[in-house]
Amino acid sequence: MGKPIKVLLLDFCSEKNRGDAAMQVGLLQLVFRYIADPIVSIISVFGANQSTYLLSEYDHSATYPVTILGGLKPTFYPLGDSTNDSIFLIELKQAIYFCLSLILLFLLFLKIPKRIIIKVLPKAFHDSLEQFRNTDLVIWNGRNFRSRGNPLIELFRTINIVYHPLVCIALSKPIACVGASVWQINNPLSRSILKWVFNNCFFLSLREESSYIEVTALLGKKSKTQTVQLPDLSFAVFKDGESVKAKRLPLSNNEFPKIIGLTIVDWKDDGKASRKNYGEEITSIIKYFIKKGSKIVIIPQVTKKWESNDLVVSEIMNIQGAKENISVFKGNPTIYDLFAIYSKLDFLVATRMHSAIFASFVGTPLIAIPYDKGGKWNIIRELGYKDQIIEYSDLAESRLQEMIQQCWTDKDSILRIVDSNLHRCSELVDQNIIQTLDGSPINDLVTINKS
Repeated sequence: MGKPIKVLLLDFCSEKNRGDAAMQVGLLQLVFRYIADPIVSIISVFGANQSTYLLSEYDHSATYPVTILGGLKPTFYPLGDSTNDSIFLIELKQAIYFCLSLILLFLLFLKIPKRIIIKVLPKAFHDSLEQFRNTDLVIWNGRNFRSRGNPLIELFRTINIVYHPLVCIALSKPIACVGASVWQINNPLSRSILKWVFNNCFFLSLREESSYIEVTALLGKKSKTQTVQLPDLSFAVFKDGESVKAKRLPLSNNEFPKIIGLTIVDWKDDGKASRKNYGEEITSIIKYFIKKGSKIVIIPQVTKKWESNDLVVSEIMNIQGAKENISVFKGNPTIYDLFAIYSKLDFLVATRMHSAIFASFVGTPLIAIPYDKGGKWNIIRELGYKDQIIEYSDLAESRLQEMIQQCWTDKDSILRIVDSNLHRCSELVDQNIIQTLDGSPINDLVTINKS
């Protein structure tokens, strides 16, 4: 047996978003399932200047035998007990320091000797850079490559997202990108950068058809990157959730759902009018179903400070009869806690994409409200909820009410289709790593577990 392979897992996000937690745990499970005795390191999206707080952001991944390190871009998120700066101030500070971090990238591409780079790079980032240098294989945790209305913001976001992969390219490391979603990128320079980075990956998996079509068109027929459509990595954790699924409560036989769950997003990127409308329509639909005898449960799928939903929750709790009919889960439920919570619902109104996936797994019918329409939400359509999706900016009480009631009426036939598609996705999700290893330039060095 050869020496253990050093695997670098790139750009893990905060696991206080349980959707990201599920994808990252899924990736870890697959790496340890298919690679014999790997030495695994994780590079966070949070900069190494915030390393003190990393373990609290990775309560799921930290249970695996891995080293978790901060990234090479300084960040200033309100982690730990730090006060909550305005999003604008956080973004401004990170933009300034990101521009400074481009110096390191230029030095690496110019092949400046390590001894000189170490003198330029702040000490907090030395260990992280060393992990990049020493790794054998890079598996890039696929991201949401969103289009933006402002071309300059889109360009900045694109460069920001591909920063760590660019470091890997500068160091001539083999890169596989798994589980990405790509919107229609509008800025020509953003498209060129993304095309170049993807063409420097030996493997690329997209998690829904629209992203696959977008990327294959972007790369062109001459691209040597193996590009495939494969299920979202969160499907890999379902094997561990089967015991929860087996205990799911039967759905109510009532004319209306007895217990309706709700995941919410305080999304402002589409403007104040859309956000105001969202709040009003959600509270209206809650009032309607409370009058029909339903109980409402608000579920914390995401508990990051900088994505707080407190304002929307407070608006909802001002509804007459809220104390008697609406409950709000507190704390930070794990992935498997959430499976159990969703299994006790009759219905879910999901503004968080992975809440819809979790609910689908445990057999709970749903309506999805994409707050950032595009790319990833086609996963829900492909599961079988083609007619149960209404855009965040298009909400209208009458339409939402009609869709919920129609889905509730048709739930048995919908759930049969969804369950079949879930089974197919659970069978295919392992291919994200199997095909990564098969196509890896270091394939001959990797000992693959065949069992």
